[in-house]
Amino acid sequence: MRKVTKIFVVVFALGTTALAQSGFPAGSPTAATGPGFAVSAGYTYLAMPIPTAGSVNLYGLDVAGHIDVASRWGVTLDSSYVRASNAFGTGHNSYVLTALAGPVFYPIERRNTRLFVHALVGAGLVDSAVPVSGTQYVGGWVARFSDAVGGGLERSISGPFAVRVSGDYLRTSFVDSDSIAHNQNNFRATVSFLLHIRDRQRN
Repeated sequence: MRKVTKIFVVVFALGTTALAQSGFPAGSPTAATGPGFAVSAGYTYLAMPIPTAGSVNLYGLDVAGHIDVASRWGVTLDSSYVRASNAFGTGHNSYVLTALAGPVFYPIERRNTRLFVHALVGAGLVDSAVPVSGTQYVGGWVARFSDAVGGGLERSISGPFAVRVSGDYLRTSFVDSDSIAHNQNNFRATVSFLLHIRDRQRN
């Protein structure tokens, strides 16, 4: 009796499995949807104006992560570090470090090229030097809210690789000759290479 019961259980399990499998419709499974991911690294240039002193040209590195959440919308996490030696002949090395994030909109996409605009917010750390008289200067750093508005274009070059060119106005803060922090608008230009880790999946 126990052998018959075991055989019955096995046959019932196999039959249930077969019926469950035959209940699925024929054809290819529906494609999954999900965001796309990419990372980029490149060269960036920043023009930092200092009232009463002129402008400082800074050069450095930009790294970023990109997430495409829809066909025309994405999110960017961006960090850059630029530096200038001997600012205004003071012997002081100035630098700007930023960490920003925000939405990206792709208004036009044609084959291997797409245009984008972005609005990023975050924080900026600025170490500046302002000449006072002769060899005297006021140097110091300030960490404040920072944002950037701009855009650019991205063009695929081979497989998952692409090149991205962007320009934006980056707002930070600096310390003047009276040791008072002021807002400043900088122009930033970046050329970077981008690696698509995963393309956005569609239905």
